[in-house]
Amino acid sequence: MKRFMSALLSLTLAAALFASADVSAQEGQRRISGTVVGELGQPLPLVIVRAVGTSFQTQTNNEGRFIITAPSGEVELRFENFGYRTQTVTVPASQSSVSVTMELDVLNIEGIVVTGQATTVARRNLANAVASVTTEQIEKAPPAASIENFMQGKIAGAYIEQNSGAPGGGIQVRLRGVSTINGELEPLYVIDGVVASNVSIANGLNVVSVSAGGSNASSQDDPVNRIADINPNDIERIEILKGASASALYGSRAANGVVLITTKRGRSGQRQIRFTQRFGTFDLNNKFGFRKWTRDEAIDAGLVDATTAGQYFRADGQPINNFDLEELLAGRNALSWESDASISGGDADTRYFLSATWKDDAGIIDHTGFERQGIRLNLNQNFGDRFRLNTSTNLLRSKAERGLTNNDNSGTSYYMVFPFTPSFVDLRKQPDGTFPANPFERSNPLQTVELFQNDEIVWRLLTSVSAEYDLYQGERHGLQVLGTAGVDFFTQKNILFAPPELQFEPNDGLAGTSALSNSTNRDITLTGNLVYTYNTDDFASTATFGVQYEDRDQDIARTVARGLTAGQPNVNAGVQTSVNQFRSIVRDLGFFLQEELLLLDERLLVSAGIRADRSSVNADPNNFFWYPKAAASYRFDNLTDWLDGLKLRVAWGESGNQPMYGQKFTPLIATSNINSIAGVVVAGITGDPGLKPERQREIEGGVDLTLFDGNAQVEITAFQKNITDLILQRTVAPSTGFGTQVFNGGEARVRGLEIGVFATPIQRGDFSWVSRTTYFRDYSKVLDLPVPAFETGGFGTGLGAFRIEEGASLTQIVSTVGQDANGDPIVKNVGDATPDFRIGFSNTFTWGNWELGSVLDWSHGATVINLTRLLADAGQNSADFNANVRTRTLSDADKTQVELGDGNFRFTNWVQGNDTRGYIEDGSYLKIRELSLSYNLPQAWVRGVLGQAVESGRISVSGRNLFTFTDYTGVDPEVSNFGNQPIARNIDVAPFPPSRSIWFAVDLVF
Repeated sequence: MKRFMSALLSLTLAAALFASADVSAQEGQRRISGTVVGELGQPLPLVIVRAVGTSFQTQTNNEGRFIITAPSGEVELRFENFGYRTQTVTVPASQSSVSVTMELDVLNIEGIVVTGQATTVARRNLANAVASVTTEQIEKAPPAASIENFMQGKIAGAYIEQNSGAPGGGIQVRLRGVSTINGELEPLYVIDGVVASNVSIANGLNVVSVSAGGSNASSQDDPVNRIADINPNDIERIEILKGASASALYGSRAANGVVLITTKRGRSGQRQIRFTQRFGTFDLNNKFGFRKWTRDEAIDAGLVDATTAGQYFRADGQPINNFDLEELLAGRNALSWESDASISGGDADTRYFLSATWKDDAGIIDHTGFERQGIRLNLNQNFGDRFRLNTSTNLLRSKAERGLTNNDNSGTSYYMVFPFTPSFVDLRKQPDGTFPANPFERSNPLQTVELFQNDEIVWRLLTSVSAEYDLYQGERHGLQVLGTAGVDFFTQKNILFAPPELQFEPNDGLAGTSALSNSTNRDITLTGNLVYTYNTDDFASTATFGVQYEDRDQDIARTVARGLTAGQPNVNAGVQTSVNQFRSIVRDLGFFLQEELLLLDERLLVSAGIRADRSSVNADPNNFFWYPKAAASYRFDNLTDWLDGLKLRVAWGESGNQPMYGQKFTPLIATSNINSIAGVVVAGITGDPGLKPERQREIEGGVDLTLFDGNAQVEITAFQKNITDLILQRTVAPSTGFGTQVFNGGEARVRGLEIGVFATPIQRGDFSWVSRTTYFRDYSKVLDLPVPAFETGGFGTGLGAFRIEEGASLTQIVSTVGQDANGDPIVKNVGDATPDFRIGFSNTFTWGNWELGSVLDWSHGATVINLTRLLADAGQNSADFNANVRTRTLSDADKTQVELGDGNFRFTNWVQGNDTRGYIEDGSYLKIRELSLSYNLPQAWVRGVLGQAVESGRISVSGRNLFTFTDYTGVDPEVSNFGNQPIARNIDVAPFPPSRSIWFAVDLVF
């Protein structure tokens, strides 16, 4: 903190010294006034107006009017506005006013993109492939719990997948493939200039599921990532910096990319009120499908005998009841709703945006769902012509109820029980309100749904203040100082309660379990920037120097009580109680410098920058690590009648990935005692005294084509990133007193190709068609591994695992594929979790007042380990267990011949033949992510029915994840039992089933 204040003071003194120079008014200047309107003649506010070759700029007011200082001679004025095509107008020396009409930029060809901590550049000059999602794409899309849902199928280079179908989030974003093995995996989220936390704090479900043993929380608890707290309707735009060449100025936390979120601000002029009401429902999207039994099959399987068969089967051998347990579990279609309201406006000096939201998603399983309430206030205040102050305050509350799913070792998770529960058994609630015991497994899932509590309640405050002061603005020179301070603070309370009457509770001899977790997370961000601009007729220069300080504090405390007295849920009511706490404090300091030059009539952009970072998670917290970047682009304009422009670009940069908290330490266990004497025990792992961030070096090159008078654009990008100093573990000599050590070593490489094709194929009269297609693929390879090959993630090669070995993909999956002549298992590569390619296909059709939109998401070639199918085979309960009976050959050493059905053969071959390939599946899919139909109500009708105060109205019907087309036999190929993981995704173990949602919405503007 002292370093930050010292750097900030130096920056301020330098700015003051510059400002004390000659700031007298420049001679030979004049003032030009004018108006800016859209294609329909409507005034356009907040249009940036620049005098080309100078540092003079201003913006239009709510009536589209502006006044700008300019040189006395002939001058070119450039008009820029998000969503419109940039326009340049020449104003002769004798002319003092101008009127401009701007055309819509449907494809966002000429948008403004953030390129540094405090600078932007026009997209037409951009040297990196930066993707964007606009507020229009969010507002017109079907509702979703988390902002990542609105990015699915729209971003080339982004793997955005849900971990399960549980309500409330749990989504992983990977940009340009895998960048680490044991480090941080998520991109850095920055909201209005402040770093926002996206941590996933496990809910502690492991105390019941025992998926990882013990009472500590587990990655298999299906946690929610906290970006789900943010209200998507408050977002103006999202920009994604995918790799190190674009994100280097964010330093040692940017190896996984950066997601920049800008929230909505008020505009000067008449007050505007917007209200949106949505009603919808969720429906089970897919079922696993279990076996339908006959009496003889049940007897052969050992489920019943001749004496007990009569309880379940008629005399003809058919079951008395044939229950669809999945429908009984997840057939809920309760009403969901969402209300959003906002009011915005202001004058030339003061602008405001106030919004409120209330969302209630009812899950497809009883007693599951997601709620979110929030209020936001954004203020902008101008103090004269030089000083501007902006504030953002967002208070949020969310509640997630996610049931009991994923892997377990206690027979409690719904889809862990179903494989061993035949469809002829009745598990429904009885007339007296009790549930029958499941005679075939340790729990009754319908009873668990009714009585088990798994609630997560979050209160969150995100607040920031930013200030801009123009120290000097002349005809050629400009100097501006900017500062931002922000806090992201949330509390997370997890309540788990399994009452004693649950069937599974007495199994451990301690009936009743209660777990209470209280977590706090606080992130502070302080940033200061000094921006110097110099403009001439030949070039424009923008130099930035800045300093950033971050302070992160996380505290997680869990109390578990077992053997509850009289079934009381309080954690002090247990006969056995355990307490666990985790605390982490991280402090980072960084300095950065960037220079951008725009040359050759603004056709050539050259930029370079560097950042120096230090962090308390490094072995040496005082050592700075340097992350440079450089980029260039050159634009050719008006080449042919059909080729409007061609841009060549290349970028290079480095970024880092910090060690995880605690990896540098030797853990000490302070909860042990010997003969009742308290003591400290050294754990078997130690950190390296030289532990430092992983380093990523990326180079990308590309070409952008603008075609047919701006009606089409093609972006092609190829990239390669090399990751060195990987954080690994190695075995050390027993004489050291440790078993393993965390250290830096090894190298991996990722190569990829991204293609975007954006077009308006038809624009005739009142009909238009806007199409956006993205394609990408990447390949990873371990180039150097200083330790023997090892498995990471999964449950061992006998069930499929991820192996890290030199020369192979980072996400390769290996498993046993049979036995050799000695009966030893043969382990081979059986697939890869990274798909061969992904394609997103978005279309919007507009005809008069009607609009039809869709988003398709196609993933081809990824491998999924389907252990839910293995469980169903183990319980002889898979739908195809006895289907297609024929002679087959096992993979054992003797190549035994057997006559079995499909499922029976898979399981027998796994047990006797050591062959897991029957549970390694192609996870390719095509999903209809979004489908919407809307109608803009005629203004005369709206005002006639609803009153003159209503400006416009729209009604819509929409759906999300309506259909999934796949050959995968599980409930959803988009799955991760271990939650958000850099490597070990695509493992299917009893997940929460997926759902589709259908919505009706009314939008009104006052």
